Amino acid sequence: MVFILILAAIGAIFVAFNNGANDVANAFASAVGAKALKIKHALLIAAILNFFGAILLGANVSKTLIDGVVDIGCFHDKNAYIAGMLACMVATGSFVLISTRTGLPVSSTHSIVGGMIGIAITLGGIGAVKWKWFGLLTLSWICTPFLAAACSLVTIKLIKLTIYRGESSKVMQRACNWIPTYASVIVIALIIAIVRGWKNCIHPHWALGILLLIFPILYIIFRIITHSLTIKFKNREFGVEHVFRRFQAGTSCLIGFAIGSNDVANSVTPVIAIYFVTKLGMLPDSFADHTIPIWMLAVGGVGMSMGVLSLGHKVINTMGHSITLLSNSKGFSVDFSTATTIILASVFGMPVSSTHAATGAVIGVGLDKGLKGLNLQLLFTIFVTWLITVPISAIFTILIYFILRAVLPLV
Repeated sequence: MVFILILAAIGAIFVAFNNGANDVANAFASAVGAKALKIKHALLIAAILNFFGAILLGANVSKTLIDGVVDIGCFHDKNAYIAGMLACMVATGSFVLISTRTGLPVSSTHSIVGGMIGIAITLGGIGAVKWKWFGLLTLSWICTPFLAAACSLVTIKLIKLTIYRGESSKVMQRACNWIPTYASVIVIALIIAIVRGWKNCIHPHWALGILLLIFPILYIIFRIITHSLTIKFKNREFGVEHVFRRFQAGTSCLIGFAIGSNDVANSVTPVIAIYFVTKLGMLPDSFADHTIPIWMLAVGGVGMSMGVLSLGHKVINTMGHSITLLSNSKGFSVDFSTATTIILASVFGMPVSSTHAATGAVIGVGLDKGLKGLNLQLLFTIFVTWLITVPISAIFTILIYFILRAVLPLV
């Protein structure tokens, strides 16, 4: 069983490595595309933030994935379950690696869910899958990119209306009024996203009051920062874009932290499940009451950071440069809309894909110039990849499962 645990930990690092290489684009592609950050700086910052996000907040989604996708009772014994989880890791890591090497942004959530569904159907039949949960997940996959695109399109229109429209001599004054407002809203949204379990430890009314108190404080701080950044540029539109560039670097960092806290679950869920099964010596009815060891989240965080530094540039180039051209104000709109979409999905209880949110947000700002502002051929390829992720991952996982049962006598 020690051998199995070591094998599972290696598998988790493999999945996390490829997950980090792909999903980092969601946080930093717009910042790189808009030249708010150089790609080497984006990769380093993302590696650090993904790790800390995984360590501090990565446990919540992991338990949801373990219990939410399939009925554990469909596995006839613990060895079959262990083999299934190992197969999920190999299949997920391989699929995301292939997608990353080709520069395509995919959802590791889709891949791990597809793998778990494939194993459940193989061992327990159609009824072994919790289809109601999967239906909600599918709904989020459909709604998220459209919602993010609409939000980013509205945001860039609002920026043009509130800042760029009007007398050019007052453009910087309008920027000092509105940029702090937008920045405060996105920070509040990200605070809610990062600590979305706050309602379990504090009354919602108190939480709302605290957030309302924080908003004016954030506005004052951002107003001071904005004013200091605009002094040397006076009333020039270039100066406004310069301010957006500085704020976008910060918002991208916050989103990177949030992605680390969410997406590490896709990497470590199988190894967490294997750990509990081997520790208990049996299949539990539920994993909800068990505490996830911090070292498992650290394994996922380290793997994601390694993937970011090694291969993260490929998907960043696709998301940041190939879909549409991004100015700093458009890049800020992408970050704003990505965060807002994640919050709305959480409010309605829908599991969200950060990949879908970020891609949809980039599409939205591209639509500001109509369809001619988008690379439609690339978008079609991305959408097709999203559609085939679940079935391909399921089939791949099933094949690997039978191979593992043949070559590893312990499973």
